[in-house]
Formats: sequence, structure tokens, C-alpha cells
Amino acid sequence: MPPTGNQPSLRKIGILEVQGAFQEHKVALMKAKACLDVIIELEVMEVRHPDHLVSDMDGLIIPGGESTTISLFLKRNKMEEPLRTWIQTKGHAVWGTCAGMILLSKFTENQKDGGQPTLGMLDTVVSRNFFGRQVHSFEAQVTIKSPSLSTSGTECHGVFIRAPAVLKTTSSEVTVLAVLERTEQKDSVIVAVQQGDVMATAFHPELTEDLRWHVYFLTMIENAKMQT
Repeated sequence: MPPTGNQPSLRKIGILEVQGAFQEHKVALMKAKACLDVIIELEVMEVRHPDHLVSDMDGLIIPGGESTTISLFLKRNKMEEPLRTWIQTKGHAVWGTCAGMILLSKFTENQKDGGQPTLGMLDTVVSRNFFGRQVHSFEAQVTIKSPSLSTSGTECHGVFIRAPAVLKTTSSEVTVLAVLERTEQKDSVIVAVQQGDVMATAFHPELTEDLRWHVYFLTMIENAKMQT
């Protein structure tokens, strides 16, 4: 709902605090809210238990880390199904960075039967550690494909830490938001996608000063709220 009178709307965003840059995401969100066209109050909540997945939480960030470790945490704490249900509830938006991209994808390259389960929210095939191991982490300019994200330029700085990549999309409902152009390989790799109210990035915008991705996520939340 939009704010009434001089009273701003309250938006609640959870961060799955298992691994990754929780604080950096929180700081970026607080800065990003000032860039919106609407005035909102922001409450950032930790998510570590099924009871934390409350219905009035508007958005959720799944940070980077090690996808297997996060997956085991969700299973051990009986969070998989509550998390799927929360994501599928109308009016909720979710963003996964790095390991979060793997967890949100329906398909993982060379996944064995009975292997690491995922939340299965994106019609994508991802490759874990696409760019190599931790020692092959790097920073590079990312080419933005979404007009909504390119208002400040068609490139952004990407921090890739043992990063995955999207090998292909399996539905027309998936929008490619950004790619990494690789000069030596003469190809481009999908590194950011969106399907409905679910977004995933292979890189870490929270580790840069560029607020566009956090502003975009807040806008996703506002758009999701309008659908309820």
C-alpha cells in the first residue's frame, strides 16, 4: 500500500543470516531507500528459523556463501518448505546473490540424483563455481541488459567470488538482467536474471558502492505489494 498523508509505509526485509555479507546488504538497503520515488521506512530482519518467515515480511535476501552449507542449514532447521511457501506467496520478493542464485535455480549442471536440493524458483540451469575456485575470484565490468537498471549507465562493477553463472534459461518468463562479456573466450555469460518477483545475481553488489541493484530490489518489493 502507498503511504497515506505524511506517514511513510513500513517495509520489512529479511536477510538469511547463514553465511555472507549480511551487514553490507543491510547498509546498502538503508542507503538505497533514499533513492526511491516513494518514502518508506525500512526494517531489516534476521532470518534463521522457520518462525522468522513471517507473512508481513515483504522481501528476503539470500546472500552469498557456500551453497551446500546453506542448503544443509535449511534442511537441518526444517526451513526448506516454509521458505518455498513464503517465496510463492503473492506480495513477496526475493533476491539471491552468488550462492543464493544456485539455491533459487531449478536445475544445476551435473547435479547427481539425491544431490544438493534447491528451492527451485527460477527456470534456469546454473553452473556452480563456473569461473573456478576461490583463488579465481575476480572483479569485472558487467553489462546491464535491463533498461530499469541502466539509467546510470549500461555497466556496473561486479565482484565475483567463487561465482556461479546461468548456462541457460528454460522459460520465456525469465528475463536476463545482466551479462559478463568475456573478451578472450569471445562469449557472454548470464550473471543476473529475474522471474516474476524472484531475482538472482552471480556477483555481489553489496560489496560495491553501486546502489542500483538494491534500489531495483526495493522497487521489486513495491511492485509486488501492488499486486496484493
